[in-house]
Amino acid sequence: MNPTEADQIIHTDCAYYRGSAPCVFHKRDGRPCPGCADYAPLGQKILVVKLDAMGDVLRTTAILPALRKKFPGAQVTWVTRERSRPLLEGNPHLHRVLAVEGNYLEALQTENFDLGIGLDADALSAQIMSLARCHEKLGFIAGRFGVGEPASPEARTWWLMGVNDRLKKANRRTYQEIMYEICRLPGPVARPELPARLLDESLISRYRTTLGLAPGRKVIGLNTGGGGRWQCKKWTVPGFVELIRQLRRRGPEAVLLLYGGPEEEQFNADIMKQCAGQVVDLGCRNPVGDFASLVSLADLFFTPDSLGFHIAVALGKRTVVLVGPTSPWELDVYGQGRVLVADEECAACYRGRCEQRPTCMEKLDPAVVIEALIQEQAMVK
Repeated sequence: MNPTEADQIIHTDCAYYRGSAPCVFHKRDGRPCPGCADYAPLGQKILVVKLDAMGDVLRTTAILPALRKKFPGAQVTWVTRERSRPLLEGNPHLHRVLAVEGNYLEALQTENFDLGIGLDADALSAQIMSLARCHEKLGFIAGRFGVGEPASPEARTWWLMGVNDRLKKANRRTYQEIMYEICRLPGPVARPELPARLLDESLISRYRTTLGLAPGRKVIGLNTGGGGRWQCKKWTVPGFVELIRQLRRRGPEAVLLLYGGPEEEQFNADIMKQCAGQVVDLGCRNPVGDFASLVSLADLFFTPDSLGFHIAVALGKRTVVLVGPTSPWELDVYGQGRVLVADEECAACYRGRCEQRPTCMEKLDPAVVIEALIQEQAMVK
């Protein structure tokens, strides 16, 4: 069978073009490319490289609305790690998500991008950016010795903060504001975004029924998880125990939910031994989608600086975040909550472990935390 003239015209620049198979519209009604009402020509091709950590990947999604507004119709590809894919796939501003554990190099070495944005100076991220074929590169690329160096002047300040503790502590801009500057994006800074499909509505509904979460009944989430990189991100078992008892005493009608990650199983078990019947333990082994779905149950979320914090912010929850070794000034609650930090000279030390006793987190007074939560609870509509 000889192809017609219309058969030979294929819009390879269309968002629905698949290369090895008919597009969804041709499959539906057999239409050819010429005259297709759903033809969606792609604009510029943009590459974003942001690998670690999951919470950082999520809060970096704040750049996407501004990026798409600046480059309408752009095809945005994001390279990350496999564990962060659920936080990105399904985001309406992304065309494709590639994981470094998969076949990502083939794409980077065969495609041409108009703009590449590398937001980390670690060796792997910088090397990926150096390999990528981009007309223009912002952020970081690998230098002569294979380690990250600024590829654009806007990245220099963030780079210096990464290698100079004094500059890191002196910074008073949020992470998102700095990322916008590196990406040359105008404000205002958008809120991070979670893909809608990440949330399991059936799971949410089931828990609402099981927990008796009737409309108007306030729910307070208490997250103990601080991740494994900085041990002193976490608060203390006695602090959480006192917090739960005071919240129960001052607001007996509220539902208290306890969250954590795999590294907090014993930590949370110690809390439950002293607070059984006062708080509901949601477990520490929830996949990221289930964890985000459970966070959505809360009206007010209390957490260390962690993935839980960034999920709560992305969901628009009122959030109180407790900060120890990381920078409290880089965190943004978007006017819906507050950041609590011990008044210590060593704030934002970014040490994996702390030799001082008590640590800054141990010095945080439960009474201050309780008062902050009570005040924020009153703000919940």
